Amino acid sequence: RRFIEWSLSRADCVIALSDGWRRKLQSMAPAARIAVVENAIELPETVAERRPDGPCRFLMLARMDEWKGVDDLLDACALLRADGLVVEVALAGPPGTAGDQTVLNQKVRDRGLDGSVRYIGPVEGEEKARFLQWADAYVQPSRHEGMPLSLLEALAYGLAVVATRVGAVPEVIDDRLHGLLVPPGDPGQLAHAMRELATNEGLREAMSRAGRDLVRRRFSLARFRKDLVSLYDSLVLAPRLVVTRIYA
Repeated sequence: RRFIEWSLSRADCVIALSDGWRRKLQSMAPAARIAVVENAIELPETVAERRPDGPCRFLMLARMDEWKGVDDLLDACALLRADGLVVEVALAGPPGTAGDQTVLNQKVRDRGLDGSVRYIGPVEGEEKARFLQWADAYVQPSRHEGMPLSLLEALAYGLAVVATRVGAVPEVIDDRLHGLLVPPGDPGQLAHAMRELATNEGLREAMSRAGRDLVRRRFSLARFRKDLVSLYDSLVLAPRLVVTRIYA
């Protein structure tokens, strides 16, 4: 902790990706100069028109790690299936501590979710864009987070969101405006929120519009560039510039 405090304090500026991270870092290094420059994402020119019928399609983009809440999501899907609600869920991302293709497929079978939940592995570029267009909603059941780019990508593609109330997520998502926020590690609450989105097309459409507007106003690349230029301009007269970026 002493080394971290020394490193942060000697930098001319430390860039944090959220106000929550700024407060945490400031508590570790009170003398550090910390600026918030939020993440940004490119807004796609068009988004797919969502289907008015069929099961609601949920997408999760993440490394398949336990702290990402993969098992919580599978348990939530099992609760929905037990209640008679069928949804489609695609898990996209590299294998991790929650399992690889073999382990995750077995977890799906053990919960009786064959045909409704699938692990598709890592996706990038056009393939990722295709799944963001395929989905009706986005789900992020993480146990902890920073400022996840995948969440901003989902909003940019007009996806209503179900996410846990961790990290910088509540700084991005206004509950019931851009998405639904639930406690981490609670499959029951996660299932309840997923059910609400799955059965309320009007709510999904309203959140879709609000999410894209949010990204356009607050998380655009133009805003990101302007913030960085302004920050560097404020430091240009400093005799030495050491910038430490905190990734989250």
